[in-house]
Amino acid sequence: MLVLGLAAPAAYAERRAVGDGSLVVSGASARVIMLRGSGLIYGHIQQGSLTVLDYNAADTNAPQISGAASRIVGGAVVYSGSDFRFLFSNGTYTLRIDGTGIDISAVGRGTVVAVGLGTADDGSLTVNSGKPLPLTTFGTSAFFGATAAPPVAVAAASPAPAAPGLSLGHGRGRG
Repeated sequence: MLVLGLAAPAAYAERRAVGDGSLVVSGASARVIMLRGSGLIYGHIQQGSLTVLDYNAADTNAPQISGAASRIVGGAVVYSGSDFRFLFSNGTYTLRIDGTGIDISAVGRGTVVAVGLGTADDGSLTVNSGKPLPLTTFGTSAFFGATAAPPVAVAAASPAPAAPGLSLGHGRGRG
């Protein structure tokens, strides 16, 4: 699995497009992390779930999820468990993640909305190599890549607001 975690980002970096940015979520404890984007995304979840609301591969590589049980809920695929990893190597995606010990890296373009659990340290997110932003119960929203705009704090704590074009639980799953 370590080889998977290192080889995929290195291979993707060679075909990275002009205007691609980056997203890093570190040590997150989150009520919800909504991600919509294109490119490569991978991560680790210590305890929680990953819901694939939509995924369209740009090549023949299927998503890789290891260490998690899956089930179909409506039109989405939900993976849940402890100490599991995921990799979507190239395509467009809409994902919902919740839990603790969440680490995510993405290269490409997209949006993220994250709402922390309210612990002493809910982790952070960094876009386009900028300053790390703490996750809060009020939420944080950001763009990464060519359409990147400065991240903004989300005004309402519940429910987590969606970025433009980003839904909090609707869509069709493919996986």
